[in-house]
Amino acid sequence: MIEQVIFFKQDVIRMLGKNKFRILFIWLSRAFIGCFYYRFERGMFLALGRFYSVLRVLFYPFFTLVQVYTNMDIHYKANIQGGLLVLHPAVGIVISAKATIGKNLTLVGGNVIGFGSGEKQEFRIGNNCSLGANAVVIGPLVLADNIKIGASACVVKSCDLKGAVLVGVPAKPLKS
Repeated sequence: MIEQVIFFKQDVIRMLGKNKFRILFIWLSRAFIGCFYYRFERGMFLALGRFYSVLRVLFYPFFTLVQVYTNMDIHYKANIQGGLLVLHPAVGIVISAKATIGKNLTLVGGNVIGFGSGEKQEFRIGNNCSLGANAVVIGPLVLADNIKIGASACVVKSCDLKGAVLVGVPAKPLKS
């Protein structure tokens, strides 16, 4: 639970950017509430384990209202490091339970990070990655650090090139 509080602090610092006075405005934003909701649920899951899945049923109507407001459906089993930044959550964000995501992920909006098939395979996105508007990542796959995924790209294969720019459907590294 403490780890999720630390990660949420990192999320808020990224949301604030250079202007620390933005805290007066962002605490009611969709991105702030969506990140808080995910960190709270993730912390409860880590603290209570399988019992949280049962306890969660009692609060399901409230959680559904939060998801409707934020347009962010981030599964509490998804392992996301600190520094999550969602720029336009009104377009919608979905992150699968099987995803393991490094620090400083930037989502522009309309993003889906989902899991196809392959129960035992790895689904990991590295540190400092960003997804353009309506970009989709369908695992299982592994993406290296500092990868940028272009708008409306659909990533279905692993990429081990650090700092690559992936574009197209299906997404491929941009040649320089």
